[in-house]
Amino acid sequence: MDASSIAMIASAAVSLLVPYLKSLGEGIAKKAGEEIGKKTGETAWRKTQHLYETIKTKFMTKSDTSKIINALAKSPEDTDTQSATRFHLKEVMTSDEYFAKELATILKEASDAGADTIFHTTIYGNVQKLVQMGNVFGDVKI
Repeated sequence: MDASSIAMIASAAVSLLVPYLKSLGEGIAKKAGEEIGKKTGETAWRKTQHLYETIKTKFMTKSDTSKIINALAKSPEDTDTQSATRFHLKEVMTSDEYFAKELATILKEASDAGADTIFHTTIYGNVQKLVQMGNVFGDVKI
């Protein structure tokens, strides 16, 4: 697998994990899993969880990478930790093409399930009613 594909996979993985881990840290995971209720939402949640578990399992085999994945779980919004995670993901994928292909497959399945849409939705303020039809992109402020 070429270097640009590996970089793209690493970046996409971290981008998907950050909001997922943030919601876990906030205790939203169980509620989100219950309230999403739709098969698409549940599938997206499971695919993102599978992505995290796959990376975590691989990273726990070495002390330097295990520290990184644990730091990301504790502080998912820390940009330095995100960068370190991307760096180590690229390093591991470069030496393990099977792992790179596995992550690419999981990311594709997560995207097909709508995980990139579900985990990148943030609503601030006191919203009484919100209806979304179709896709909303960019910075939306209410």
